[in-house]
Amino acid sequence: MLSYSADQTYTLEDLRNWQYPGTSLAVLGQPVRHSISPQMHNAALAALSKKDARISNWRYFRFEIEPEQLLESLPIFHGKGFAGLNLTVPHKEIAFPAVSPIDPAAQPIGAVNTLARHESGYKGYNTDGYGLAKGIELQLGKKMRGADIVLLGAGGAARAAAIQALQSNCQSLTIVNRNQERLARLISEISPIAKAKDISLRPLAPQDIKTLPESCLLVNATSLGLKSSDPTPMPEERLPANTSLFDMIYNPPETRLMKKVTEKGGQACSGLSMLVHQGAKSLEIWTGTPAPANTMQDAAEHALANHL
Repeated sequence: MLSYSADQTYTLEDLRNWQYPGTSLAVLGQPVRHSISPQMHNAALAALSKKDARISNWRYFRFEIEPEQLLESLPIFHGKGFAGLNLTVPHKEIAFPAVSPIDPAAQPIGAVNTLARHESGYKGYNTDGYGLAKGIELQLGKKMRGADIVLLGAGGAARAAAIQALQSNCQSLTIVNRNQERLARLISEISPIAKAKDISLRPLAPQDIKTLPESCLLVNATSLGLKSSDPTPMPEERLPANTSLFDMIYNPPETRLMKKVTEKGGQACSGLSMLVHQGAKSLEIWTGTPAPANTMQDAAEHALANHL
């Protein structure tokens, strides 16, 4: 009998021969070997199974799926009985037109990070915005509602964050990005939501930043900070005093931007809580029961500490 380990990274060829006897869940990405989602979700499944025997044979795995393989792989995952899938970069936008139905909350984002199995395919959800809002609330003691939000980045992660900010009825939203074409496209796409809610929406290039509200909520949705040699995504001298920063990057646990914000008297946190709570929402969708977020947080912190 084949053995399956949550610590292993599987491929499309492994999927074709998949014979796990229980209920399978998985994260798909490229690259995905760094993902700590299996440790986080399997800890939660173990906790849930103590109260619900139905979940005792559920396991969460990791699959390295190349972008050009994704659409081919989804029917195979369905045929093999995978109850749910998480999607990471670059699969969230690729899968969007290929799954049906799409949860209404995910429609304006144009990307899905969670797929839930139904009889003929997968339903698509996006739990990233929920995870972001929950992380900000728990780690910074702030709410997006009524906040002056400064968002760094204009890619897929920024789009989900921008829509969450607008749907949460923020006071204003400023989006800062180096690539002006990408920034203009994002502003154009989300302007109808901002206009309908009468929320001030402002695009800015990093070099054009003059002043920002001192008490603003700063959200980094760029990849700048993953490497110690990375510059900050906005000029350090333009960082407002006493700001609150949520950096979506969780490894390393402190980025240069986080350090500079705290040096100026502000507060900062990494994106680990976002990972945990978007995952908890996914697990709730799959199992139909609330996920133990504290257990998932502990497992994620342990996995990071051990470089899993």
